[in-house]
Amino acid sequence: MAHSTLTKRIEFSASHFYRNPDWDEARNKQVFGACYQEHGHNYLLEVTLDGRVDPVTGMIINLYDLKHIVTDVLEEFDHKHLNLDTPYFEHLIPTTENLALVLWRKFRDRPETQDLCSIRLFEGKDLWAELTTPKTPESSTFIGDYPGPSEARISRRYSLNINSSTDAIHTLGSHLTVDVSVDGTIESSTGRVTDITVLDELVDTHLLQRFDGKDVSQDPAFQSQPMTLLTFTQTLWPLLEPVSGGQLAKITIQNQDHTQVEYSGTPLVVP
Repeated sequence: MAHSTLTKRIEFSASHFYRNPDWDEARNKQVFGACYQEHGHNYLLEVTLDGRVDPVTGMIINLYDLKHIVTDVLEEFDHKHLNLDTPYFEHLIPTTENLALVLWRKFRDRPETQDLCSIRLFEGKDLWAELTTPKTPESSTFIGDYPGPSEARISRRYSLNINSSTDAIHTLGSHLTVDVSVDGTIESSTGRVTDITVLDELVDTHLLQRFDGKDVSQDPAFQSQPMTLLTFTQTLWPLLEPVSGGQLAKITIQNQDHTQVEYSGTPLVVP
């Protein structure tokens, strides 16, 4: 019987603040920065099911039914203050990672969405968290009677424009988006996989200051190798690997022609 995935995307809005009740105000402000203050987001949720295609209907689940289920779950969160209006964040900080985990549990509690494959929650266009069904028991934590993810992935998107005095600009492109993904356990004290502020500083130092608006063909990294999306990604990997918390999982670069390269640190095998 055929196997397939089905993804539903729905937007919702909510407000929150980040505060650890065990810390004083000064430490909360130091750790969480602007997120310490009350603020809101227009979230985008992607729910993906992975299941067998019914030979009669040709579907995993009726898309209308899935939309109704997702809308029903989000009704508890839409246009709500996550800290004050919901019971889930009495002991959890409502970070993107923790909100995704709460939503994961809500969908796994419903018999219609037991085939949950992944949840991707966008806090905005440049930041999102992802939870995926564990492939092995070792990477699982049990939520009720079923395994759930013990780790989350947080991704941050950056944009830059580059120049080149060679033909590298034709193979690379002049405008690039760079997605940096970090895997790790959600820390109970912060509700985060990694410190986004530190990640931003790392990317600013090793990506934006070095390459944005610059002639990349003059960069020392490309004096002895061709300038391509792949070699550019490989050059970035060791520079961004020392993330604060978690571990660098993937770098994805896309140019304005929608050509995309994903790299996860695996060396190329040259025959």
